[in-house]
Amino acid sequence: MIRSRTIALALAAVLAVPQLAAGTATAVRPSRGPVDPPVPAIPQKYLDQPVNWSVCSFDAAVKRLYPQAPTTNCATVSVPMDWANPDAHPDVKVAISYSRATGTSKGLMTTNPGGPGGPGLTLSASLAVEKPQLFSDFDLLGFDPRGFGQSTPLQCLTTTEKLNALPVTPDYKERTRLTHEVEVAEAKLLAEACSATEFGRFASSQQTVYDMEFLRALLKARQLNFIGYSYGTWLGGWYADAYPARVGRFVLDSNMDWTRTQWENMNFDPFSGQRRRDAQFIPWVARHADMIQGLGATPAQVLAKYDQVRADLVKLVKAGTSSVRGDDLDGRIYSTVYGNVRFIRATLDILVHDEYVKDPSASGAVELRHVDRAWARISPELQAFDTLANIRARYGVTPAASAAVAAAAQVDSARSVIADARATAARSKGDATVNLGAISTTVRCNDTAFSHDPRYYLREADRMAKKYDFFGYMNGVPMCAFWPYAPQDRKVDLKGSPRLLMVQSEFDPATAYEGALRTHEATAKATRFVAIDDEGQHGQYVGSPSACVEEIGDRFVFTGELPGKNQVCGTSPLPAELSVYPVDGPIDGNAVHLPRSKQRVNPLLQQTLDTVANTSLR
Repeated sequence: MIRSRTIALALAAVLAVPQLAAGTATAVRPSRGPVDPPVPAIPQKYLDQPVNWSVCSFDAAVKRLYPQAPTTNCATVSVPMDWANPDAHPDVKVAISYSRATGTSKGLMTTNPGGPGGPGLTLSASLAVEKPQLFSDFDLLGFDPRGFGQSTPLQCLTTTEKLNALPVTPDYKERTRLTHEVEVAEAKLLAEACSATEFGRFASSQQTVYDMEFLRALLKARQLNFIGYSYGTWLGGWYADAYPARVGRFVLDSNMDWTRTQWENMNFDPFSGQRRRDAQFIPWVARHADMIQGLGATPAQVLAKYDQVRADLVKLVKAGTSSVRGDDLDGRIYSTVYGNVRFIRATLDILVHDEYVKDPSASGAVELRHVDRAWARISPELQAFDTLANIRARYGVTPAASAAVAAAAQVDSARSVIADARATAARSKGDATVNLGAISTTVRCNDTAFSHDPRYYLREADRMAKKYDFFGYMNGVPMCAFWPYAPQDRKVDLKGSPRLLMVQSEFDPATAYEGALRTHEATAKATRFVAIDDEGQHGQYVGSPSACVEEIGDRFVFTGELPGKNQVCGTSPLPAELSVYPVDGPIDGNAVHLPRSKQRVNPLLQQTLDTVANTSLR
């Protein structure tokens, strides 16, 4: 169980991590507080629409991994752009996948990989490949949320002239007047771009919740079962609050603080990301000095090497000879340490950049030789956790094996999207419209109220950069500071909902433990909380390093049984290690560590999770 002392300590830690100052609370949260929107009726014409199913393009990959899998069919269905006013705008499409249970069905199961905006079309089938009882016990629904993936895409439209007019900073970590100007200008451009079409206003969690309820009704399921990761916990919590009578078995894994605001969640990231890097990743690198050449044998040496490589990258950018940025390296590490197995990939990121600063290219970009030299600096035992082809694809130095591999390997952020668009704009003649693509921060802007004073965010980023020197500057000024539309928020209290299972690792870099615990405390009558001691992976249930979490999750998903009390689970060792190394953290540390469990999940699932992690900064 989680002892009262543990909860008290964790709640105390919440007060110590970055949050909104009292003086800014009214600017960020409306004084009236969130008000639940009315539940819309589903017009019959949407339920009566013909659904033209065809075998999904990924079905063959599913069957290669699990030959007994049922056929997964795909389709696109029409939904209102605005469920509150179905006839006011053109319809949009939602891409869905579906397979029937091979045994006696317990109902409809759907999933969400996170984001916001993470494409989830393949996720339900991918999880079932790892856990085949899902195929036998549930009809499986996958979907790409509105605005993303193969659903009607959100377009963020600007022009080459506006892109060319943006100021540029060599390093967002340097909190200078220039950096402030850049962050404000980029935020304004993104807000204008993503609100440029009428769809921008309706790419929101609340509208997606209505889509989920429609899909349940379309497929004639009495209730909806759900496994959601990261932002998927926000989506699941909102659905349970809107439709408590339709809630089946909900597993919310790696939880956002989904009873609070999007900004409060974003403001946890510098703290939780730094803790994962410093408490687990850097010590792991140091412990494997005999398997990794040239990064150091102590945490202090590894950190010093990282800082030196980063500083050298910034020097090259300032000299005008390189496009390989120090802040991009930070972003790569932050997103890559989401997964334990990806510690090897994060290590290679440092080594690739070390090779680059030793031998900069005339092109100003990472080239094949840098990647191959970095690969040669880790031992065969560590190489077994990844592939050279994937690392080459990650840096775009050879043609990727497939679009899916490239998407999963390439780190993406709003800043890199702007940088790429600027590079294209610089080569263009005249003024032209540029589509920046589906910027997922649009969902955040539509979900909750943000302050419209950019100075607040600048002060916050400056303060964070001093307090958390790894990635404290990461948030900067969000485009939501300039968002023109009122938020489509709700007060989440789960009244009338059955119990949901919340799963949370202690050192999660993307969804802080303390925030998840705070949400559990706010919904204690409707949630059961399972914490994982000495564990930091983002995403636990299905292919978890913790056999304890797998057992609890399986019992709930397949039988409906929840533990009678909140629990602390143990975990298994990090890659290439034989024992679990204890780390001081918010959990009391009395859990029993369990034997080693598998470290890798199936490649289809890993691609989905990598894609979401690598677009987490958009």
